Amino acid sequence: MKTYFTCLPFLFSLLALVLRGADPLPSPETTGLTTEFVEQLVLEAQGHNPALAAAGARADAASASIDSVRTWDDPTLTIGLSKPAPRGFQSEEEGNILYGIDQKLPVFGRPGLTRHVAETEAAKERLNVNYETQRLRRDLTVALVELALADKSIDLAQQDLGWLEAMLGTVDHRYQTGKSSQVEWLKIQTEHARAVDHLKTLKLARDQQQVELNRLLNRDLRASWPGVDLPAIQPAVPYTDELAEAAIQSEPKLKVMQQEIVQAEAATQLTRRQRLPEIGVGLQARQYSGDGGIREGTLTVNFTVPWLNASRYDSDFKRDQARARASENEAADYILALRAELHRLTTGLDAARRQALLYRDEIIPLTEQTLASACAAWENNLGLLQDVLEARRMLVDNRLILVQSTAEQVRQLADLTLLTGMKDFPALASAVEPAKNPQPPGNPQ
Repeated sequence: MKTYFTCLPFLFSLLALVLRGADPLPSPETTGLTTEFVEQLVLEAQGHNPALAAAGARADAASASIDSVRTWDDPTLTIGLSKPAPRGFQSEEEGNILYGIDQKLPVFGRPGLTRHVAETEAAKERLNVNYETQRLRRDLTVALVELALADKSIDLAQQDLGWLEAMLGTVDHRYQTGKSSQVEWLKIQTEHARAVDHLKTLKLARDQQQVELNRLLNRDLRASWPGVDLPAIQPAVPYTDELAEAAIQSEPKLKVMQQEIVQAEAATQLTRRQRLPEIGVGLQARQYSGDGGIREGTLTVNFTVPWLNASRYDSDFKRDQARARASENEAADYILALRAELHRLTTGLDAARRQALLYRDEIIPLTEQTLASACAAWENNLGLLQDVLEARRMLVDNRLILVQSTAEQVRQLADLTLLTGMKDFPALASAVEPAKNPQPPGNPQ
């Protein structure tokens, strides 16, 4: 009886650790994974992320190219000096200084078409900046999810280690009193050593997640981050026509591809005009150096003869037409892939949500009851220590699966918001809101 009461403190500590949930205690150094927090990081990255800065520089270069389009080409100046021939040419009569100027005319709308091509390229680069920003927002969200998952894993490992340390004291006491075998003592020592090593591995993995976040923000790679809390389990997002249409209208990469079609069509129109001749006007004069008098003036009109290279111009036109068709087909293929990806993400989101609810509401409570029963049975010599350790391991694994399912759901939502061009889950939910209204009989969706 004295031995039993001596072990009661250990048993109570074990039961307290068993019944304690996976959520860590509140800490002032912990932040939530919220839309506002992600937006703060996006704003920081806009001034530091090299990839985003490169996209912005390309947009600036494309915008500058619009103003660089010339309506009038540079004029061509000509100057020459004639030497009198032995017979026939008299410089004082015909002049010995020749000079002139030639100017190409902005005909057939070529400057306007060239400017239009530059404008379509600038618009594409601006859309690409938006795409890179959206993708960075997704990458930051996923990186924060991984950091939060690492924090939760470390918290579970610390709980497990605390339980094993308490269990180690109980087994050691029972071993000294002859109520536990040396094999049981070895098992608990082995489990404790593994838990210590596993916790060190998890902390190193968290350091790597900090490196990934710091890389995205161009911070010092060794800069530390506070703990991050995962959000609650999110509602399901079904695949609907409204969701697909929202993605087709707003997906940032698709917008870039559609603008590439516009750019290719503009380039095709410009190439078509290249087959027309270039026309220019010129003025030439002859002057005598002796008295400075002008002896002759000539007004000229010149033009190229593109018909000799008609087949080459036709090839250029066919090339640009093929590029426009390629852009159209790539965009059409991407729309099909986009619909399939939306279906995959919504299916995965639903699976992650159902798994999280299953483990939170059914499996984990049942495992906690089983572990408490196994501890009580083992304490009263009615069960095996192996059953206690196995039940505890199942509880830790089940809690980890709950955390992983919640994290997976947030990852899927981050990808969904990228594909739909939205910033957060409420905006995404509003896109599928019409699907929640029941349809009249005979009018299936």
